[in-house]
Amino acid sequence: MAIEGEATGSPESSFRRIGLALVGFLALLVFGFFAYRWVAPVPEEKTVAQQWNEAISRLGIEPIYPPQEDVAVGDVFVLITEDALSDVAKEPLAGRALKLWHMDLTEKLEQTYAEMYRFPETPDPPAEGKPWKLASSTASVFKSGSPRGDLPLVLFPGFSISSTRNATLGANSSEWFGGMFGGSASSETTTEVRISAAESYGLPGLVAEAELIKFCADAVLKVQCTDAEARKQMSIVVGGKIFEQVEDPKTKKLKPRFSLEIALVSRIFLTRSMHTTIRRTGSGRGSASTGEAKPGTASPPGKHEGAGQSSETAKPEAVVPNSPGVTSSLQFGSSSVISTIDTLQRPVAFGYRSVRWIPGDGS
Repeated sequence: MAIEGEATGSPESSFRRIGLALVGFLALLVFGFFAYRWVAPVPEEKTVAQQWNEAISRLGIEPIYPPQEDVAVGDVFVLITEDALSDVAKEPLAGRALKLWHMDLTEKLEQTYAEMYRFPETPDPPAEGKPWKLASSTASVFKSGSPRGDLPLVLFPGFSISSTRNATLGANSSEWFGGMFGGSASSETTTEVRISAAESYGLPGLVAEAELIKFCADAVLKVQCTDAEARKQMSIVVGGKIFEQVEDPKTKKLKPRFSLEIALVSRIFLTRSMHTTIRRTGSGRGSASTGEAKPGTASPPGKHEGAGQSSETAKPEAVVPNSPGVTSSLQFGSSSVISTIDTLQRPVAFGYRSVRWIPGDGS
């Protein structure tokens, strides 16, 4: 009878296993809940304009949002370049800039591109096994002076912006209640941008700089290059806060909250096609098990020291396969994909470069 009772287990051990199973399962649920809350893709707090600016800035150019056709080389803007209380670089151009003027630089552009070489177009790929014979020009490829009938090409590699979060938990609690539990969770948000059929045009830096100096020296227009007039113009965009002052943490003196610059657009980047994909994924898994060690499968520390086994080599009790107990598991996941492909009737500007003038007091 004693052997039968040992095989079937006493009521106390059955209640113990049930209690341990509940404890392990509850621990698994608690972990799963908090792990999912921490790693699950949260709603994007950035505006579309901020996401766009972050993506295009990685190309090494200043972004234009929304992309538009009527931004050109020769445009003169007053820009907010710094805000002591926030990051203006994430704001769209329309929210931190005002177009003051457009300088007709057609003659300068035509002269610039007439002096550049224009190479033969690439022929279509040949049939398989045939050599690819590149086109040659009947005249010198280094002959300048010909007017251009198209815009210079520019290539932007596709790129992605990724952010990941991970959480893991594991515990061997056999010494406490004969069980173990653990789990892992992760999430990832990826923004992919591909710009096709890109073109660009612009002026050399020295030419653009000379034109901006000419603008700020003009008898009528030079007032726009003063700090007072630049702030007056920007008040149209941001209101009276353009005149706010804050304490400089270094000097402890008051300084303007916003820093302004006058910018002449010297180069424009255009595209006729754009592909954007946003992916969000989240997943997790966990398991919990409770049970009792099989008799003779493990020994607690120190039990057999007299038989020549030291406490350092003795194995503690542990849950082993096929031992009495309960095992539970939890899995979850989510994913979403937003993809857009736009092909436009005419090219639009999505980025630019400029030369700058820091407004002064007008003296």
